[in-house]
Amino acid sequence: MHAVNSPVPVGRSNRFIFCQLRSGLLSHRRNIGETGAFYLRRMDVRLVRWPAAREQLQSLRAEGMPRLVVVDADVVPPEPTDELEDWVRLPADQADVRIRVDTLARRAEARHRPALSSEGVLRFQGEAVPLSPVEARVVDALMKRFGAVVSRRDLTEAVWPDEAPLRNALDVHISRVRRRVSEVGLHIRTVRGRGYLMDAPSDSGQQLAANG
Repeated sequence: MHAVNSPVPVGRSNRFIFCQLRSGLLSHRRNIGETGAFYLRRMDVRLVRWPAAREQLQSLRAEGMPRLVVVDADVVPPEPTDELEDWVRLPADQADVRIRVDTLARRAEARHRPALSSEGVLRFQGEAVPLSPVEARVVDALMKRFGAVVSRRDLTEAVWPDEAPLRNALDVHISRVRRRVSEVGLHIRTVRGRGYLMDAPSDSGQQLAANG
């Protein structure tokens, strides 16, 4: 809990901001899905009072947390250190705050998602690993529902859209891909009776819970 040190007499929209400042965060929720399926993911964008919470801002920067700096009137704002930081000045418009929070959340989300190039190179958090064409199709199907379960049927149709594979082909390729993605810090988990899920270790518990 982070207290607001010097309340400013502002309007209703800014009382909303102060409420979020007292809790220290603003919860950002987005539906992410393909073909109607979705899961709920939480990305906390921290709201930091400036200059009262200068030390807290330094800590959040060091942790790489997305943060929106709420600057007191007539105070020079801090210079953002990366794309995960933005600022607004009081009194601030609530709609503007939400837009900035949404933008920060999307940027933070993108940093925590893998990327697959057209050449079949998988990249995640500064690491890279080349994949075969079939491996790349497996990874692509799992990435489209990153953090959510993909059924065996959907995976099979995505990897072999024009032919019926051998009975154990998917199991063989999942085993190979599991080893490959582990090189960049990703996991592929078997969800019994449902399919497979790709995630990063720090997200695993949250995402499994989100998928029920």
